[in-house]
Amino acid sequence: MDKISEAVTTARAGRAVAVRNRYAGSWVTRFPAINGAGLHIIRQGTLFLIPEHGDAVRLSPGDVVFVPHGPPHGFSDGPCAFRDLPPARTPSPDPEPYDVDFVSCCYHLDRGRGHELLTGLPDVITLRADDPGVRGLADLLGEHASGEHPGDDVALPAIMDLLLVRLLRIWHDGQGVAPSLDPGVARALTSIQENPEKPYSVRQLSALARMSPASFARRFKEVTGDTPGAYLIRRRLGRGAELLRHTDLPLTVIAGRLGYATEFSFSAAFSREYGVAPGRFRRRHRDEPATPIRPSVSGAPGRVPPATR
Repeated sequence: MDKISEAVTTARAGRAVAVRNRYAGSWVTRFPAINGAGLHIIRQGTLFLIPEHGDAVRLSPGDVVFVPHGPPHGFSDGPCAFRDLPPARTPSPDPEPYDVDFVSCCYHLDRGRGHELLTGLPDVITLRADDPGVRGLADLLGEHASGEHPGDDVALPAIMDLLLVRLLRIWHDGQGVAPSLDPGVARALTSIQENPEKPYSVRQLSALARMSPASFARRFKEVTGDTPGAYLIRRRLGRGAELLRHTDLPLTVIAGRLGYATEFSFSAAFSREYGVAPGRFRRRHRDEPATPIRPSVSGAPGRVPPATR
């Protein structure tokens, strides 16, 4: 499996959420930090991205804001400093008519971390999506963002998968960088991703990487942020969360696919990582529709204070 496919598969273990944002007049809104990957697609009007660090960025229809690993950020009708964004509060209703329309979505991981391909990217990336495929997916995302129509729970994750794939391709093509990692570590990661049920040792993985065990363990942690053993467990349980969320496989079958000897050993490991038993996790996410997570918003009259340069 290639690295972009791995990254999207890992993200898919999270909860898919989306919201359509429409504003008029003077406004400012904050999106809190999340554990996951998200994006915003500008459909109408001119607005400003307010990153946690750095200057405000002017956006127009067709621009995409890609947030690979979920830091806080905001938007406004004019440039401002991040510190001037409002605290969390209930948003005001969508205005009619509206000046600005953008759609936002994310995969929110309850526990664990995102794929190293995503966590290694900049905090916030702005892209110009002239790709007609992205525009078509943006229209579909806006249609299904409300979560109010039959089939939205199925359609939303599928649309988000395709958007993530296309945006990662656009980013890497634009940077002139192939979506790859250290070749030796990449071989080990691919083997873990394709065969998470195997009881890998550091010696076995270092042999795949064609490195000494000590050099491999050091380089592996530099790339992933985890020891090989911790990474293997995280990947197994992330795959388990995905199977629980999207399939009806019995726990004994899932446990076996992930290399656990019994359903009970899988349940214990899953509960430690996610803070909830697998059965309850499955029920909770089956019962929970893909409803929007609303950002905090302020629509008080008057201009937003200018950014400090």
